Amino acid sequence: MSRKILPIVFSIVMLLSACRSNEGSSEPQMGNTPPQPEVNVNGESIRVYQSSYCWGNTCADYIGPEEMLRDKEKETVLANATIKFRFEGKQPTEISLSKYHNGAHSQETINENSFHAPEEKGAYYYSLSATWLKDKEKRISEGSSSYVFVIEVQD
Repeated sequence: MSRKILPIVFSIVMLLSACRSNEGSSEPQMGNTPPQPEVNVNGESIRVYQSSYCWGNTCADYIGPEEMLRDKEKETVLANATIKFRFEGKQPTEISLSKYHNGAHSQETINENSFHAPEEKGAYYYSLSATWLKDKEKRISEGSSSYVFVIEVQD
C-alpha cells in the first residue's frame, strides 16, 4: 500500500513546488504597468508623462513629444545643467534619449543616468526610452516604455 502512495505524494510535492511564487527571489519583479522614472535637475523634479509602451499583453502608441507636451508647463533649467533620471526596482537593460527642438530630432548621450541640458535658450522636448530584456542575445523583451518631458533653457 505505501508503495502506491509514495509516487502520488511525490507528484503532489513536485506540482506544488512548480507552482510556488517568486516571493523569495532577490530579482526585482516587473509590475503590471511600466515603472515611471524620476527625472530631476538640481534636486527639483521634472514632470514626466507616460508615452508609447508595450507591457504585459498591452501596447499603446502615443503622439510625438512636441505635440503631446505643447500645452504642458515647462521646467526652467539653466544652460548645460545636469539632468538626472532613475528607475525604482528592476533596472532597464537598454536606455536611449531623444531630443526634439524646432522640428529637429537628435539622439542624446547618456552618462550614468544623466545628460546635460543644451546651451542655447529655448524649449526642448525629450523622449526617454527604456527596455527590459529577459534575454539580451535573443532580444526577448519583458517590456518597453517611453516617457516624455519638456524643459525651457534660460541663461
